[in-house]
Amino acid sequence: MGQGISGKKWITLVAGLLALLAVGWFIWRFMPFFNSLMDPQFRVKIQEWIDSVGYWGLLFLLCLQVLQIIVAFIPGEPVELLAGLLYGTWGGLAVCLFGVVIGEAAVFGFSRRFGHKLHEKLFSKKKLEEYRFLNTTEKVETVVFLLFLIPGTPKDLLTYLVGITPIQMKAFLILSTLARIPSVVTSTWMGSTVSQGQWGMTGIVFLLTAAIGILGIFLKDQLMNMFQRPKK
Repeated sequence: MGQGISGKKWITLVAGLLALLAVGWFIWRFMPFFNSLMDPQFRVKIQEWIDSVGYWGLLFLLCLQVLQIIVAFIPGEPVELLAGLLYGTWGGLAVCLFGVVIGEAAVFGFSRRFGHKLHEKLFSKKKLEEYRFLNTTEKVETVVFLLFLIPGTPKDLLTYLVGITPIQMKAFLILSTLARIPSVVTSTWMGSTVSQGQWGMTGIVFLLTAAIGILGIFLKDQLMNMFQRPKK
């Protein structure tokens, strides 16, 4: 007789079914909202509202982006989606990247000023130990760029940790901002397609983002193993 299904596989199967149920509930629960987004008149009203708030809306979104950089546990994707929804792919990208520069500069400055004491209050010892190699690597600029480029890495946590490495703030801001562009632009692009009612394109962008994210998880593990490997 065969060995049957292991406990780990059962857990994976149950988790997958629960995820499908959660997605189904979400679609059913918010279907009226999605239907309203598909109404051209609704999107016209949204655009009129954006025009009416003017620079205040732009300033609010910018402050929201800066806040999510400083408060590391706030996810950035919802802010980026909102930016694309309100200001389009490239307008949203510009706002998000400007907020990234401001937020990262503030975090970098705080981290360089208060160092390990700040890190020990904000993050667990396990997480700090995981990224200890940042202080010993000889090519910190290359490592920082790759870590910010690969999806799935905790970029806002890294912003705090990089502050005590030898890298200069100017180099860090340039490298990290450039490395963030691919992930940010996919989010703002998705938000832009939603605002225009291009649901087919929204689905394509979502699948593309998911595929990149899965690839990023694999690459992240490979990079982390390489960076953490003791030097001979």
